[in-house]
Amino acid sequence: MGRSLAVLLLAACTTVPQWTKDAGTKESAVADLQLCKDQAPIAPRTQGTVGMPSGVGGERKAAFNTMAEREGKRMQADERYVAGCMRGKGYREQ
Repeated sequence: MGRSLAVLLLAACTTVPQWTKDAGTKESAVADLQLCKDQAPIAPRTQGTVGMPSGVGGERKAAFNTMAEREGKRMQADERYVAGCMRGKGYREQ
């Protein structure tokens, strides 16, 4: 459970990168960022596999831990895609 909580806290505490580009405006950066987010092959959120525990107490904690890890990995993959897209458009992180 500690690892899952750490993943969620890390995701919550990360700052959103500021993207800059030579001769680019803030408005164009916002528009390009939204375009990259819209194009991202975002994996759908899932509720777990068939047979995953959903009972009371420890079983529910096990299901939450698995979900938290899966959600953290999905968020990281989405962020990597968007960052690559922005770099491909000539932006750099500040």
